Amino acid sequence: MNDHLSHDQFAECASGRPGRDQLEHLGQCPECSAELEQFGQTLSLFRNAVRDRVDDRVALEAPQITPRAAGFPMWRWAVITAAVVVMVIPYFMRENERPQQVEMPQISEPSPEEVMARVNRHLSRTFPAPMEPMMSLIPANEQTPNSGGVQ
Repeated sequence: MNDHLSHDQFAECASGRPGRDQLEHLGQCPECSAELEQFGQTLSLFRNAVRDRVDDRVALEAPQITPRAAGFPMWRWAVITAAVVVMVIPYFMRENERPQQVEMPQISEPSPEEVMARVNRHLSRTFPAPMEPMMSLIPANEQTPNSGGVQ
């Protein structure tokens, strides 16, 4: 009979969420505790190798800053500012011109009877409103299913 941890129990221990039974077994079984320790060291080596590789790649691909590219001459800022001002001023000039007011027709509120009639029509639908145009594609001789369960 195998009294060692199963793969699932071992995974729980490796992930840092061991149960009380697994902790007791690891305290008593030198084979399982050595295997868990070896697995932890392997993960640590892998993590360090990945970090080192990423650091090396970042160091190789780091942008080289030249003294000329490091500074942005003041005259370039002046040109950029002037371009922004030239593009923005016409926008504000047009904003002051007000368009003519267009009168909107007054919409009267529907009566309570009209509201209830709309609600009743909506509730009596057998299909959602967005699907109603699709219903014209279904042949008329097929039965329309009733909503609300198995037929």
